[in-house]
Amino acid sequence: MTTRRDEEEVEEDRGGAAPGRPDSAAEAAASPLSGRAGLLLSVVAGTVVLALATSAVVALRGGSGGGTGSAATTEPSATASFVTPPSAQVRPVHDALHDIDAVCRAKDKSARKTSLTRDVDTIIEFSRRYHDARFPIDDETGTTLSLLLVTRQSMRMCAPALVTRVDGALPPDFRDPATTAS
Repeated sequence: MTTRRDEEEVEEDRGGAAPGRPDSAAEAAASPLSGRAGLLLSVVAGTVVLALATSAVVALRGGSGGGTGSAATTEPSATASFVTPPSAQVRPVHDALHDIDAVCRAKDKSARKTSLTRDVDTIIEFSRRYHDARFPIDDETGTTLSLLLVTRQSMRMCAPALVTRVDGALPPDFRDPATTAS
């Protein structure tokens, strides 16, 4: 009679390691790492995809025709710096964003249009003065482009009549074709 251990040794002699057993000590040590390596690979791949997407947005933003001069002289640059507006100029925009959120959540819709129009005007005026700005807002760093995109999305859900105004303030590459066609 053979024991279970003897059967595994016979199996190992025939074709390598027994089922479920690594061939060598090196393989045994590598097994737990393969799961970690897969996770690491996923994280690295995600980071690369995010970096490429960010680069594409920056390239599109730079080629949108928003600046003065010819396209040949206004190429996007990795060293291009954003303008940082004074906090006194950012505060009204910050207040407008919070007001948009509060008004859109409110059940009472009577004052909605007037309040939202004023808030949208504040944001559009800021975007005209600081078309390439980067500024702290709440716990994040905002940009003029992200400010306009967030405002447009809020208006889509809350006040669709104002979407066209916000869309018109966006660089051409970021405008909604359905909005500009109407």
